Amino acid sequence: MQFLNPAAFYLLGVIPIVIALHFLKLRRHTRLVPSIMFWLSTDEDRRANVPFQRLRNLLLPLLQVLFLLLLIFSVARPALRRPGFMPGKAILIVDNSASMLSKEMGQTRLTLAKQEAQQYLKEVSVSGGMMLMVTNSPETYIQQAFTTDTSKLHQAIADIAQTHAPRNLRPVFDAATRYADSPQDKIVFVSGTFENLPDISLPVQEIGVGGSAENVGIVRFGVEMLEDRYEVLIGVQNFTDVSKELDVQLSVEDVLLDDRTVSVPSSGTKSVLFSGDPSGLEGKVLSGHLDIDDDFPLDNSAWALLSAIPQLRILLVSDNRKSLLPDLLESYGDHVRLNVVDPTDYHGTGDADVAIFDGGTLAGREAFADLSKTAAGTALVFIAPGNNLPYIQEESPVAETERTPVRVIKEDGNHPLMESVSLQGLQISESMHRVLPLWGHALVETEKGALIWLGSRQNTRLLVFEFDAFNPEISSFPLTVPDGPQFVYQCLAWFEAGTAPLQSLQSQGSGTRYAFRTGERVSVALSHKGRTLHVQKPDETTVGLENSIFTQTDQIGVYTLFADDRRIERFTVNLLNATESALSHSPTPAITNLSMDVEDGLQPIVQEIWRWFALSAFLLLVLEWWFYHRSSV
Repeated sequence: MQFLNPAAFYLLGVIPIVIALHFLKLRRHTRLVPSIMFWLSTDEDRRANVPFQRLRNLLLPLLQVLFLLLLIFSVARPALRRPGFMPGKAILIVDNSASMLSKEMGQTRLTLAKQEAQQYLKEVSVSGGMMLMVTNSPETYIQQAFTTDTSKLHQAIADIAQTHAPRNLRPVFDAATRYADSPQDKIVFVSGTFENLPDISLPVQEIGVGGSAENVGIVRFGVEMLEDRYEVLIGVQNFTDVSKELDVQLSVEDVLLDDRTVSVPSSGTKSVLFSGDPSGLEGKVLSGHLDIDDDFPLDNSAWALLSAIPQLRILLVSDNRKSLLPDLLESYGDHVRLNVVDPTDYHGTGDADVAIFDGGTLAGREAFADLSKTAAGTALVFIAPGNNLPYIQEESPVAETERTPVRVIKEDGNHPLMESVSLQGLQISESMHRVLPLWGHALVETEKGALIWLGSRQNTRLLVFEFDAFNPEISSFPLTVPDGPQFVYQCLAWFEAGTAPLQSLQSQGSGTRYAFRTGERVSVALSHKGRTLHVQKPDETTVGLENSIFTQTDQIGVYTLFADDRRIERFTVNLLNATESALSHSPTPAITNLSMDVEDGLQPIVQEIWRWFALSAFLLLVLEWWFYHRSSV
C-alpha cells in the first residue's frame, strides 16, 4: 500500500489535543437533593474532577481517536499498486473446443477456463480495450468486440457456449493478428494445452487450466451394408498408461443389438467388428457405445446410418497398358463399376461419377481437351495432361517437361486427402510442372513445382497428376504401400462424397455415407424451391437452412433435415478425433501473482482505496453519535 497524499499525516498532531480536551473537560451535573446535608460532599466532588485523577468514559475518546485516524488515512489517499496495466489492446482467446469438456477437479476445463478469464479481467487493465474470441463458433470467432467495459466482457465470458468441434487454431489466431495493429497489442490464450500453437508475430500469453485426465474413446466408426450382411467397425483407443477392459455395445435406434468385451492395451488401439443380418435395418441409425466411466464421455459414443452404398461409376479413358490404375480402382470396393475405354472411342463422360483421363498418349490428351461432353457433377482426374488441361487459359505459361529425376520435398499434411499419407522422398524419373492457376492448390511438390494438385471449377472437382503416376517405369508411386493406394482411396472417397444429397466440403475419411465429423460443413445438394429447409440438431434445437451449406455441426449425434414439416434426410455427426480424445495437457500457472508481468508488457497500475477508509469513518461517527446519546439518556 502507498499514500498519494502523505502530508495528511501531519494531522495526526490533532489526536493528542482531542485526548487532552477530553480529560480536561469538567463534568458537573445538576442533582435534586432532599437535604442540605448532601452539600458536604461538594468538596469531594471537586477533588474528584481534578485532571488525570481518574480515567472515566474511555469508550467515547477511543471512538473519537479511531474516527480521526480513519479520516486522516482517507485524506492521505491510500492506494494499492498492481502491475496490471497494459498499453495498447488485448485479445483474450478462450478455447471452447471438444477437449475442453473433459471433467477434471470436479469441473470441465471450459468452466475452469472461464474462471481464469474472469480473473484476468479483474487483474489487468488495458488502455485500448479488450476483445474476447473463442476457438469454435458457427458464425464468428468474436464473442465480444473491443471494449473497456469490463461488465460486458464478464458477461461475454459467461455466455461462451461449449462445442463438440475439434480446435483449429490457425483461423482464429490469424483473425486475432489482423485485429491487432500495434506492437504493444497482446494475445492471451486460455486453454488446457498449448501444443502446435500457430506461429504469429504477436506475443502470446498462455493461461493453462485443468490437469491430467484418463480417457478411452472411439476414434473410428464405419458402417457398411453388403449384399447379405452389415459390417460395423469400431476403433477404440486407450489414452491411459494402464490396460483397460470394457464392453463395446452396438445398438440400433438406441436398442441394444450386440456387445463385446475387449481389452485395450495401454496407449494402444483395438478394432471391434460387428456383423449380422441387415434385414429390417436399412435406413436406421446404428450406434456404438463404450461402457466405461472416464473423464471425457464425449467420445464414448458414435452414430451412423445403415444404408446401401450406391455404385461408384468410374470411367477410365486410357490406352496405357503399363498402368496399374485399373487394378487399384477395382480394389476400392465391390460397389465400383469400372468402364475402361480407348481414347479413340471416348464420346463423353455419360453418367460416370468419376472420369479419369490418362494422358500418356497424344490421342488421349486430345480426347479430353473439349469438356463440352462432360456431364455436370462428374469429378475429373487428369494424369500427365501436358498442355491440353481444361480450364487453363491459352495465354497461360505452358507446362514444361522435366526429363531428369525429381523427388518430393513438400506436401500439404493438413489437407484431408493427405491424412495419414506421406510421399516424402518419392522419386519420379519424368514429370511436368506449370504455374498453377489461382484456383489450384498443391498437395505434393518437388523442387520444380506442384506434382499433384487439385481445384474446383464450375462445380466440378479436378485432380491433376503432373506425371505418369501409375506407370512403374516412371515412379514407384502405385507400389508405395500403403501411402500410394491409400491416397487413391481417399481421393475416391472425396469424389464419392460429392455424389450424395448431403456432402461434406472436406474429405469424408471413410466410406460411410451421411456420417460427418464435428466442425465439418455439409453441402445440401437438394432442390428446395418453394420449400423451407431446416435442420433439427441432437439437442432438438432447429436451425433454418438459408443456403445450401450447413455449418452448425457443433454437436455429436443424429441430425434431421426437414423440408417444411416433412422429414427428408438424416445424418450423423461424430467426434472421431484422436488428437482431441488424447486430452493432452500443458500445465501453465494461472495469473495469481502479477509481479512478473512487467516483463510481458504490463505496467503497474495504482488503485485508490481511500473511499473505504472514508466510509468506515462515517460509520464510526454514526456509532459514536449513537453511543453518546444513549449514555446521556
